[in-house]
Amino acid sequence: MYAWKCWRETRASFIFLLILSTVPALLVTLSPGLKEQNGWWHFDSSEYLRNPGPTSQLVSIMVLSVLWPSGFLSAVFLGATAPGSEIESGTIEYLWTRPRWRTSLTWTHWSVCLAEMVTVAVVPTYLAAAILGTLTRTWNLPLLMIAPWMMVIVGVPMLGLTTLMTALRRSAKGGLIYTAGIVSVYLIVRQLVTVPLHLNLPPLFAGPVIWLMNNKPFVPLSAFPWGSLVRAVLLAAALPLAAQYLLKRAEV
Repeated sequence: MYAWKCWRETRASFIFLLILSTVPALLVTLSPGLKEQNGWWHFDSSEYLRNPGPTSQLVSIMVLSVLWPSGFLSAVFLGATAPGSEIESGTIEYLWTRPRWRTSLTWTHWSVCLAEMVTVAVVPTYLAAAILGTLTRTWNLPLLMIAPWMMVIVGVPMLGLTTLMTALRRSAKGGLIYTAGIVSVYLIVRQLVTVPLHLNLPPLFAGPVIWLMNNKPFVPLSAFPWGSLVRAVLLAAALPLAAQYLLKRAEV
């Protein structure tokens, strides 16, 4: 089954990204209780009960500060394993001899990567929330409850962009380089236009995460960038469709 093949090819990146996100989240969550005494480190859970409300808010912000790039990183690393990456190496010839529509290759890979992205975003964040809630005995943690889904929202268009660039360049390396180039050029142009011309260009995909970071610890729904959400949804559908078209037209 092609979904199993996608999992085998992405599991190394998935496990690496999961560890990369989980370890800092746990360290940040436990840092208020870590103390050094006589050259030894020990954990004092009473630190969380002195001011549970402010402590939970502060730790939530710290966790978000280390986890917010996880959506982008997951999308780029996983998207580079798209079917287009097998064109240059020639291994895609075997896939094309199987009784399967080429369109299903793109969307099966996209679905596997999306499930992995959700896991990378949800597991570290909710694990940190569970530990923090247990230590502070305060379960009002809206920032951590919302955060992983904002990471997924901003990551899905990036997954589509990397998938498209990989199909366009017919290699994982080329897809990564072109994706990084597009993002870098847009950020530079946005900075150049915003400062001297006072034009407020929207962020490429990061609107929901920027909203979350700028409104901590209180997150007013009225300030949510709905335009960014609509762009993310449209691009999440359009970019894989473009990659699917390139894959169908590809000639090995």
